[in-house]
Amino acid sequence: MRVLIAFWVMCCMGCVQSSRYQFRLKGCVEGVKYGKVFLMTSEDRSNVLYSVDLENGKFEIKGELDEPGAFILKVNRRVMHFFMDGHEMEISCPYTSLNNKYLKGSPANDLAAKYDEILSEGYYREQNVLLAEYRMALEGGDQKLADEKMTQALKLEDKRFELTRDFVKQYSDNIFSAYISGLVKEESYEKGKELYVLLTPAIQSSYYGRLLKQQTESLAISALGVPCPDFIVIDESGNEISMDSQKGGVMVLDFWASWCGPCRQEMKNLRGQYAEFKNKGVRFMSISLDDSEEKWKKACEEEQIPWISVRDDKGWAKSEIRKLFGIQAIPFTVLLDKEGNIVAKNIRRNSLREKIMELLQK
Repeated sequence: MRVLIAFWVMCCMGCVQSSRYQFRLKGCVEGVKYGKVFLMTSEDRSNVLYSVDLENGKFEIKGELDEPGAFILKVNRRVMHFFMDGHEMEISCPYTSLNNKYLKGSPANDLAAKYDEILSEGYYREQNVLLAEYRMALEGGDQKLADEKMTQALKLEDKRFELTRDFVKQYSDNIFSAYISGLVKEESYEKGKELYVLLTPAIQSSYYGRLLKQQTESLAISALGVPCPDFIVIDESGNEISMDSQKGGVMVLDFWASWCGPCRQEMKNLRGQYAEFKNKGVRFMSISLDDSEEKWKKACEEEQIPWISVRDDKGWAKSEIRKLFGIQAIPFTVLLDKEGNIVAKNIRRNSLREKIMELLQK
């Protein structure tokens, strides 16, 4: 009986162990013979998962992890970011050229390279041309042409999402699809939801699948069609102003900061729209995410903002307002309809103008 119990315990332990991600990574690094090799989490380089010696330019890391994902391989002073989901992997490259493109045996890493190629051809090439034309227009003092070029560049985000959606649909059973979905969804509840349902159940339950779901659900409070959430900001006189007190009529919320050059450039376009729509019931509010009240007030004086100008006194890093809207970068614009519902997020330039006109015609 004791033998049977011991055998049963060993079997159960084996089952538990096999449920974890087991891997072996072999390496051959040319140009350096000795040193240390570290495997670390991509989120925290201080979290060393495994370390082995580099002997005669070769190493082998064999072990177990909770699950596949994004990691960092450090060979002496060289660092490589990569995706790891294979069981038997190998990398062979010069030490001075340590790069994930040399890694073999990781489907997720291969898909990352494939995705980069797709975006390079279908998105970045066109975007780079438009941004170059935008800069030329600015340098030439042609604000109208600059607005047109920036509008076209911003609309390419729809194309990037479409390319990503097709990619995720094709490779729905790999963690990289969940990872890239989390990035491309940006501040959009709708995009996150659409990408999440494309993933297989196994990938939905992976770390990046769970993270995508969590981040998407947190954006439900500022989804399109819902009332703008209430928040408190401070005006230049130090008075508190609630968002709820400002609702009524079409409203543009412009998130910016004194240190953000593109934000200051965006205000030039907003000035034109303000002049066009201020007598038609459209109101504008610039909300600074500056950490420094002094720098914010200095920038306000320089810009001479003609509409409501306020600040989130928690600054960029601790801003709860940023979390409400999922703001990852600025400038960032939110458009509200007459009832105070969110009709557009991260909408700018001519696209913003077109949407305002559409709302006024209703």
